[in-house]
Amino acid sequence: MSLMTLSLTAFSQIGTNNEVKCFPVPVVRQIMKDLLSGDEAKLQLNLSDSLLVLTENKVKVQENIINEMKLKEENYLKQIDSEKEKLKISENYAKQLEKDLKKEKVKNKFTSILSVAVITALTTLLIIQ
Repeated sequence: MSLMTLSLTAFSQIGTNNEVKCFPVPVVRQIMKDLLSGDEAKLQLNLSDSLLVLTENKVKVQENIINEMKLKEENYLKQIDSEKEKLKISENYAKQLEKDLKKEKVKNKFTSILSVAVITALTTLLIIQ
């Protein structure tokens, strides 16, 4: 269609005084070029806008992924801290059990020494009498 309009010698326009005005061929060609470049610019703008929307959506998705990863990292750190606390409690419990075991060993030794001393004393008293 643009080729057909370019092949015309001129466009006509009706003026306010009902006179027909014609444009020279170079002016018509320049008008057509300007119109075509304007249409191309509009298409380019629409494409740029759609690309911008897609990019914004991609950024939102990436931000959501990053936020989820941060939440997971915080959760993992909390789990690590919880396990460290459990380990400390277990170590303290083991140390307390070791202390109690040592006390029991000392008590058993003291009891066995005391019982041997008592038996020896009683046997000595029986032998003496």
